[in-house]
Amino acid sequence: MMQFDYIVVGGGLAGLYTSYKLSRLGCVALVARASLEDSNSFYAQGGVAAVTEEQDTPTDHLKDTLIAGRGLCIEHAVKVLTEEAPQRIEELISLGMNFDTQDGHLALGLEGGHHHKRILHAGGDATGRMLSTFMIAKVQENPSITILDHHQAIKLSLEEGACRGVWVYNESSHRIDFLGARAVILAMGGAAALYRPTTNPPTALGDGLAMALEAGAELRDMEFIQFHPTALYAPAHGSFLISEAVRGEGAYLLNARGERFMLDKHPLAELAPRDTVAYEIFHQMQLEGSKYVTLSLKHLDAEHIRRRFPTISRHCAEIGLDFSKEIPVAPAAHYTVGGIVTDLYGRTSIPNLFAVGEIASTGVMGANRLASNSLIECLVFGKRIVDFIARETPPLTGDLAEPSMSEIKLYDSEKERMWQSLKGTKIMTALGELLMQEVGIIRSQSSLQKALVQIEELLQQIETSEESDSLQAYIHRLRLRLSYRIVLSAQTREESRGGHYRSDYPDTLRAEETYHTVMSKDSIKKIYINR
Repeated sequence: MMQFDYIVVGGGLAGLYTSYKLSRLGCVALVARASLEDSNSFYAQGGVAAVTEEQDTPTDHLKDTLIAGRGLCIEHAVKVLTEEAPQRIEELISLGMNFDTQDGHLALGLEGGHHHKRILHAGGDATGRMLSTFMIAKVQENPSITILDHHQAIKLSLEEGACRGVWVYNESSHRIDFLGARAVILAMGGAAALYRPTTNPPTALGDGLAMALEAGAELRDMEFIQFHPTALYAPAHGSFLISEAVRGEGAYLLNARGERFMLDKHPLAELAPRDTVAYEIFHQMQLEGSKYVTLSLKHLDAEHIRRRFPTISRHCAEIGLDFSKEIPVAPAAHYTVGGIVTDLYGRTSIPNLFAVGEIASTGVMGANRLASNSLIECLVFGKRIVDFIARETPPLTGDLAEPSMSEIKLYDSEKERMWQSLKGTKIMTALGELLMQEVGIIRSQSSLQKALVQIEELLQQIETSEESDSLQAYIHRLRLRLSYRIVLSAQTREESRGGHYRSDYPDTLRAEETYHTVMSKDSIKKIYINR
C-alpha cells in the first residue's frame, strides 16, 4: 500500500492541471492508464474557448453555451465557466504557455455555435498537444507529484461511506496495488471509445464512470454522446479528427452532387452546433446510400490552410490525400456529454471523491457540448476543486488500513493477455459496432431494445468464459454494464434533444417538461428542471 495526501486519476489536461495545483497542499499521486501523452486532451485539435477581447463578453459566451446545450445546461455552472475562463488563460500565459498570436495579439478562431471569435489555439491544430506538453513538463519537474503511469485504476475504496483510496493494476509488476489518500479526484475522461468509429484514444472506455457508479456515485444525462461531424473517412487508416476550426476557416460540406446541403438547414450553415451538423451529415449519407460526405477547401488559400492546420495536412498527405482540396468525412463518437454528477467544486455524492473534465457532469454541457468548452472546463473546475480542498477537506487521522480485493483473481500475465486477445478484443469490437448502429446518431425504442439484448449476450460470454473472475473479465464486465446503462438512459429520454435523437420521439419537450436523467447503480430517474 502507498499513501498520499491526494490521488488524481487521469493523465489528460484535467488531471495534469489539478495535480499541479494540488501539489501546493501536499503529496500527490498522478495515476495514468497509459503514458501522459495518451489522452483525449493531447490529441485535441480544437482550441480553448475564453473571452479575451473587448468586443466579446462572458455573457455572450454564456448565451452561446446555453443555446448549444438545448435547455439542459445549468445556468449558474455556465456562468462560472465563462466568467472564470479568462482568469485561467491569464494564469497559463503567466506560467509561460504560448498561444498563437497575430500582429502581437492573441489569434482567435471561430467554431460551430460561437457568435464571436474566442477560440485560442497553440500550434494551429495542435492545441491539445501543446497544452498537455506544457502541463506535463510542470508536473514532471514538481517534487510533490509522483507519476504512476501505466497504472490502471480498477476500483474505489470506501471507508464509512467516504472515498479513501483506489486499487490500481500496476502493469510493469503485474500486480494490484492499493493507493490511499484523504481525497481522490477522478479525471479519467469519457466513454466515447466504447463506440466504433471514434475519435478517441483506446483509453477512453468509461472505466472511471463505471468505477464511480459501482461505488455509489450518480451519473447524469449519459444518453448524450456527442458525435463529431467530421472525422476523416479512411477505413484502412482508422478514424482521424478533422477539427471544427477547419469549417471555421470557411470549409464547405458537400453532398454527392457537390451541393452545400447545410445552407438551408441552419442559419450558421457549416458552423451550426455539432449535433445539428452531425445529424445532417448522417441524413445525407442515408439519402445517398454513401459512407461519407465531402469537406471542400479548394476555394480557400491552400498555403494558409497548410500553415493553419499542419497536423491534419501532414496526416492526410501520409495517406495520399490533399487536405487543401477535398477529403471524405463522416461522423464518429467523440465526447461524453453526461458524467458523474458534481457541484460547482467538483464534489460527487461520495464524500472525498471529486470529478473533473469529461468524466464530470458539472451542468456546463447540457445536451450538446459547445465546441472548445471542454479544455477550459478542465482548468476552471480543476482550480475550484483545489480551492475547496484547501478550505474544507479534513486531514487524515492515523494510517489507513489496506482493504481486501477479493472479487478479482489476478491470473499470471500470460493468462490475462490471452483472455484479452481471445475474448476482450472480440467483445469490445462487437460492442463498438453495436452501439454505433443501434445507439448512435439516430435511436428508437426498437434499436435500443436490440442493443440491451445484445449487451446481455456479451455479458453472458464473460460469465461463461474461462477465468471469468480474472482482472480482464472484471474490467470488461464493468464496461458492458456501463454501456447497458447508457442504453437505459437513452430509453428513458422519450424526446429528441441535442446529441440524442429518437426517430420515434422526434420532438423536443416543452420547457416545463424538461428533465435530467440521473442514474445510480440500481435505478434511473427523471429530475425535472422547471417544476
